Amino acid sequence: MIKLPMLKLLSFTLFLVLLTACTRNTQSSIDSLNAILDAEHAPDISEAHIRSLPYPAVLVTINDRKPILMVLTFVDAFGDQNSKHLTWYASDGGSITTENSRIIQTTGFNTNNLENLSGLQTTPPSPIKATSWQAIYDWSPHYRYHFSADITTQSIEDELITTFLWEQNTKHVTERVRFAGIGQTYRNEFWIAPATQTTKAFTVKSVQYIGPNMDKINMLMIRPYVETINTTSP
Repeated sequence: MIKLPMLKLLSFTLFLVLLTACTRNTQSSIDSLNAILDAEHAPDISEAHIRSLPYPAVLVTINDRKPILMVLTFVDAFGDQNSKHLTWYASDGGSITTENSRIIQTTGFNTNNLENLSGLQTTPPSPIKATSWQAIYDWSPHYRYHFSADITTQSIEDELITTFLWEQNTKHVTERVRFAGIGQTYRNEFWIAPATQTTKAFTVKSVQYIGPNMDKINMLMIRPYVETINTTSP
């Protein structure tokens, strides 16, 4: 199991207070965040640098290029089910937002950006729970809105994922994303740590495309965001 200390939402709240204070303090906080994130001037992102991070963080590889370090900066709750939107920020100002492990929005990509991924009748479900559902994709630039895709999910096998910080037993899940209207299909993959009595299931690794013939995004949660289950009796 993951041996990291679980990072509480309070840490994110304190961090966001720093980011949303007065303009001068906000800029100072952003500069500090960029200093944490900025590994682009080094040949590689060092193990020591990653171990020193105080926040949940992810290594992102776009189309097999050099890994980018991104830090969790916002946790927003939406809808009746209190679904969490997690926004991961890079030093160049780009960001990736996920919901239930799925990438639902990107900013700052050089070619295409995913403006929104939503469910036709529900929020995007967790890959570990879904069997089939219908998604709606919006992309920029240009007016490319409301592209419908049928998504079917299949559990492949249990798999142990290991990094220099932790190891975690996961469920390896694949999903087929089919755009019938434009005759395009691709596959996403997720490695998900199952829920426990005290924590919800969470993804430690994924390979996702933001759309047909668009960027492939590999995400490795080197410091995962782990949501705890409220076990307090009313």
